[in-house]
Amino acid sequence: YGHYFHMAYDENVRDPIPYENINLFEHAMAAMALSAGDEEEEDEDSSATPKVMKRGAIIVGTTESHAVRRRVTDSLTRSAQKQNKDDSMVHVVDVPRFSSVEVEHILANYECIGLGKLRLDRGDTVMNDQEVAYLKMASGCVGQKLLDISVL
Repeated sequence: YGHYFHMAYDENVRDPIPYENINLFEHAMAAMALSAGDEEEEDEDSSATPKVMKRGAIIVGTTESHAVRRRVTDSLTRSAQKQNKDDSMVHVVDVPRFSSVEVEHILANYECIGLGKLRLDRGDTVMNDQEVAYLKMASGCVGQKLLDISVL
């Protein structure tokens, strides 16, 4: 289910390294007691509890626009939702896409602060309905994509 392979993990380099064993993710996933395995594996790992943090928090965002299988994203989401029900330390929040009005306000804000290609056009992009419709369509009203397309 992974994309990363190494001989130190599997001698024949056929099995991917599980996400919870990748150094970058290992501590964060252990702190939240998340699992990216199948449902059968999740039931076995149900005894894991999130670590109590004295200060700070871990914020995780998932998206469908990266090269991670839907199955992995869904299993992480299920694991987090299970933790959300069992324990008040893990909170699952769904952040929806921006509405059409919100996108227009964000673009106007980008134009005011002079961000990217909106810097020198003196409001031409924000006042052009076709250009705004294109930016909405190309970004899918997703914040990071809207920022990316406004900068390029």
